[in-house]
Amino acid sequence: MVYLDHAAAARPPREVLEYFSSLLAEEFANQEAAHRLGYEARRRLDAAAERLAGALFGKGEYAVVWGMNGTELFRLIADSPVVAGRRGLSSLLEHPALTANLQRTAAGLALLRPRRDGTLIPEAAEAEFAAFHLVQSELGVLQAPESLFASSPGGVRILDAIQGAGRLPLPENAADLYVISGHKFGAPGGAAILVDKHAPCAKSFLEFAHRYRHVEYRCGRPEVPVLFAMVFAAELRCREMHEALVRVRDLNRFLRGALSRVELPGGGRCFCTIPEETASPYILHVMLPGVESGVVVRMLSEAGIMVAAGSACSSESRESSAALRALGYRGRDAWSGLRVSLSPESTVDDGKKLVEALRNVLKNW
Repeated sequence: MVYLDHAAAARPPREVLEYFSSLLAEEFANQEAAHRLGYEARRRLDAAAERLAGALFGKGEYAVVWGMNGTELFRLIADSPVVAGRRGLSSLLEHPALTANLQRTAAGLALLRPRRDGTLIPEAAEAEFAAFHLVQSELGVLQAPESLFASSPGGVRILDAIQGAGRLPLPENAADLYVISGHKFGAPGGAAILVDKHAPCAKSFLEFAHRYRHVEYRCGRPEVPVLFAMVFAAELRCREMHEALVRVRDLNRFLRGALSRVELPGGGRCFCTIPEETASPYILHVMLPGVESGVVVRMLSEAGIMVAAGSACSSESRESSAALRALGYRGRDAWSGLRVSLSPESTVDDGKKLVEALRNVLKNW
């Protein structure tokens, strides 16, 4: 099997799985228990929060709100005083889990439009909060959050770093709240909000998050072994980030060249949706004009190649890609996007097998 759908859920490295397995036999106590094991679990979680911030930012000046997944933490943020009842700014390219939650509780939400290359067009707005992605989950577009947040000066800055954490350097001091998910960088689960301790909203947000989980019971308690494994995976990925980026960029460039030469039924060719210079090397989005990519994904799967037609959270949607529609693609073209997402362990051989399998699928179209 060739697995190239790491933007949906990354395959955990062997070291992470071995570490997680060892934790399951030792870290079984309830972190909220009053006895010694519960106290030790809480103490180690505090230390793990420092380690997570240190891995991602090089220092521990961030508080951590633990979670089980990104959607749960988007819901917590949307219910909090930084969003609920306030006017906000976001974009047409945000993950549907973020947009749906913001629209559920905000007093109003203005949405920035993208250029054809996927980069967002900053526009001044009177907003009390702003929420943007660092890396777009379907197209792989890499944004400049500092310029986007400048569109709403003074508002709380929320950065969806889920597709960037553990893969790319996170922009320090660019946001007040950073959301990450362990599933995307090779952990068995877990998620977190990293809160800048110096942000004006930090104290009130952290107090709300405590009430949300421990007083109002509006979200569950993340399991300690999962959180420790997530921190371990983040440390591993951040230590190897520079070397991994070199390998992944090389593979991304190989795929850009090889996939652009693949012929389509009718004589056209595939093309890369987002230019290399504005995209994360970990996500390569390709257009197959005239071909329904959802069918291609299923046919490639039968050949042992796992890729995606878009975001996994909308894979069963009956609508065409919202991200492609936002870029201006219409009709059949909005159904023709293929996402190939890589990991540090992905190889050129994986890429060659994908290209060959895609050629065979299109020959039999």
